[in-house]
Amino acid sequence: MTVPPVQAPPPRRTIKSWLVPLIIGLVIGGSCVTCARFPGPSGEEVVPGSDVRVGVVELTGPIAEVSKVVRHVRTFARRDDLAALVVRIDSPGGSVAPSQEVFEAMRYASESMPVVASMGTVAASGGFWIALAGDWVVASPGSITGSIGVITQVPDLRGLADRIDFRLRTFKSGEVKDLGNPLREVTEADAAVFNQLIDDVYDQFVSTTAERRGLSRSAVEAVADGRILTGRDAKAAGLVDELGGLYTAARRAVIMSRTREGTETSTSTADVMDPTLVYPRDGASEFLELLQSSVRDGLANGVERVLGDGPSGGGVELR
Repeated sequence: MTVPPVQAPPPRRTIKSWLVPLIIGLVIGGSCVTCARFPGPSGEEVVPGSDVRVGVVELTGPIAEVSKVVRHVRTFARRDDLAALVVRIDSPGGSVAPSQEVFEAMRYASESMPVVASMGTVAASGGFWIALAGDWVVASPGSITGSIGVITQVPDLRGLADRIDFRLRTFKSGEVKDLGNPLREVTEADAAVFNQLIDDVYDQFVSTTAERRGLSRSAVEAVADGRILTGRDAKAAGLVDELGGLYTAARRAVIMSRTREGTETSTSTADVMDPTLVYPRDGASEFLELLQSSVRDGLANGVERVLGDGPSGGGVELR
């Protein structure tokens, strides 16, 4: 009978043995995060590219409160270090006046630099109205856009009020002062006010589209029945200039900037390097968020290197 040799147990890892590689992993992992997007000297977020810098302002979600977007657009318009501006739109629409506010800010910016509108997943209704302010409009083939139209809705809660025996007593100075009251029937006077309001805003929408896209009113009205369009259909209808994503829009902005200066001869975005993208930041709090994200990801990479059994890439993610 052969007795197998006795093997010594593996040495226990001391604090020093795992602390050093953990710190190294933290530094390496953190640097990998910050090399993609990092805070610039003015507090903005920068995505490195060529020596040409293009500002990017993002408008996402329903359009209601737009003061921050307007401020960023107008601030970037006064920056001498930016060659152009891209407004990235990912919005299903929203209120009329805020859409017009962003439109006005973009036209202001266009006086000092080219402004390109870039459509993301969706840039419809008010989002499309904002895109009209661009000197050039870029959409992905599958972007959802259009929806040229105006809508308002008034709920009818009379049945519910009757069921719970609820009554609302209203005292008003005029017949339509409580316009939209969900606890009374819509009158002919109410409908007249609503329809006049909708017709006025619709006329503004169609007129702005025709003017900005160089189309006849009849051509716009043919697609201005509230329908949505893909980016490809919108280009065929003359509502979009070019198909592509954010970097197509950024490279087009560079070409337009050079054209203004009289130094550009090519019109192909394939001939232009990706510019450095500059995103506005709101100050120290956002810098701390980026720093915390960098440390968190770096710590995860460091732990993975210490344990030695984590996946080298991919894996399950929680988002």
